[in-house]
Amino acid sequence: MSTTSYTQQLARNIFLRPELRRPSMQPVWDTLHRLALWGKNIGPAGSVADSSEKWALRWAVNESATEGPFVLFDAGANKGQYATQALALLGNRAQAHCFEPSPRTYAELSANLAGKQQVTLLPFGLSSQPGELKLYSHLGGSAEASLTKRDLSHWGIEQDIVETVALRTLDDYCEQSGIPRIDFLKIDVEGHEIEVLRGSAKMLGGRRIRFVQFEFGSPDIESRTFFKDIFHFLNPNYRIFRIVYQGLVPIDAYSEFHETFATANFLAVVR
Repeated sequence: MSTTSYTQQLARNIFLRPELRRPSMQPVWDTLHRLALWGKNIGPAGSVADSSEKWALRWAVNESATEGPFVLFDAGANKGQYATQALALLGNRAQAHCFEPSPRTYAELSANLAGKQQVTLLPFGLSSQPGELKLYSHLGGSAEASLTKRDLSHWGIEQDIVETVALRTLDDYCEQSGIPRIDFLKIDVEGHEIEVLRGSAKMLGGRRIRFVQFEFGSPDIESRTFFKDIFHFLNPNYRIFRIVYQGLVPIDAYSEFHETFATANFLAVVR
């Protein structure tokens, strides 16, 4: 018996005892459950550095080993937090396209990235089809702005600011702009990730996007998206990893245990 199998069997013998599943033990399991999620980097998705997103981008840049421009798409650029980190890492190699549909937030994005010649700023979002939708938030320019109105009453938050925003598909944008490939696509659109992927079907199907970083978490509750949807959409052409502290954990088969709506970041790597 391998060390791993022996450890798993020992854990079953200890932790599956019926008396450990009594109501009095549940606070202990709740605490251990939350600690386990944080240990798996599920939950701490605040800053780019703390969530190891910056590490994942650096890893992708090293893996690509390409010369010339590194084409980066930032879907859900907000005020430029991610783009700023990416530019610091890539320097003059960067060829960044930043998509931000909120007029309020776009103004701040433009101010923060003013004068950056390697950046193209785009005042619209990405989705599965072109058009307009309402964007909901509780603070102008807040990172939780979502195309699906969220019930955040348990946090004392109401998304009472509404903007009508423009949307396009990534496939159409690439075709009209003459962009044949993307090195790195980062998607952070608060529950709309699957729609961005659907609007990228041609580029993804042709394996013309090398790396796709996406977020999955609490906004997907309101958008009724499951990890299963994203996994099976990408899996034919991409291998999916969960981003942990300075590393990647492969997810080669879907499991119901992946449906954890505490926010985490994932990286899909073209096969």
